[in-house]
Amino acid sequence: MKLSAIAAALVAAGSIAAEAKELRLSAAPPPNSPWGAVTMKFVDKVAELSGGELVIEPYLGSKLGGEQDVVKQIARGRIDMGVMSNTAVSLLVPEFGLLASPYAFDDAAQFDCVADNHLLKTFGAEFDAAKVKTLSWMEVGYQSIFSKDPLRVPGDLKGVKIRTAPAATDTLFIQAAGGTPVPLAPSEAVPALKTGQVDAATQLSVFGIATGYDKVAPQITLTRHQHQVGAIIMSSRTWEGLTDQEKAWIEEAAPIFLELRAAIRGAEGALLKKAASEGATVIELAPEELDQWKALVPAAQEAILNELDDTAKAKWDEILAAKQACS
Repeated sequence: MKLSAIAAALVAAGSIAAEAKELRLSAAPPPNSPWGAVTMKFVDKVAELSGGELVIEPYLGSKLGGEQDVVKQIARGRIDMGVMSNTAVSLLVPEFGLLASPYAFDDAAQFDCVADNHLLKTFGAEFDAAKVKTLSWMEVGYQSIFSKDPLRVPGDLKGVKIRTAPAATDTLFIQAAGGTPVPLAPSEAVPALKTGQVDAATQLSVFGIATGYDKVAPQITLTRHQHQVGAIIMSSRTWEGLTDQEKAWIEEAAPIFLELRAAIRGAEGALLKKAASEGATVIELAPEELDQWKALVPAAQEAILNELDDTAKAKWDEILAAKQACS
């Protein structure tokens, strides 16, 4: 069993009981990413709080499988918990994907306010029905475009085969821009770029650079057309099997994931500079170019709402009301 530094120290000190409870945690980001680093802080914190009685065993870099499969295994109770993107969570709660609607929020502060003060009220019943417990929200970052050839305006996407997240919000926006979307899991995108299955890919700028998108698609267009929030979720079956004390340890440690807001937002600039120094071209859009992307929003949002189930419009109205309350 691989343990984090604190948990390992507790073992060495004889502090972990023979019958310590172990929970498996899955995450797609690699260990050397901001998400990986914060996940390990969470692992250490649980070990510290519990004195080693509760151990979180982390499987980073999709070691338990792609998150689109893992999130379903969490709901079924076969994997205990996960650090999940918006795309993955929306497979359990489709309306949650609306938070990644194109250009939905004015700025990061407004987004944080909505997440902190309104999301549990808006989606709590849906998470319960999906048989998962939400422990914390998680900053995922801004979605942009990695491509082999330069892209600046929607017209440049015409006829381009482009990997999109397997979610309506990303796929239908790219379709509205004139691209030919090919929905793929994150782990499938780089191989698809290498083989020519696609010539471009939407991806979070931080995650994309951390996992090598820029090496095969070195034109990085900062459309920032989505701001994604994910969630730290636990199987309801696992949660209900914990003692009150074990639940308290988990809930005390979980807010560590909110540190990702500063970490991701701080890392983006540094990683973009690093990518540029290694041969990538970072394309910052002029205001008039960005306006062309934003002009696609009304038609794209209508298509997104039509694609989702009948409750999507009501949920979207709740999100807009929360946004207004945070303005």
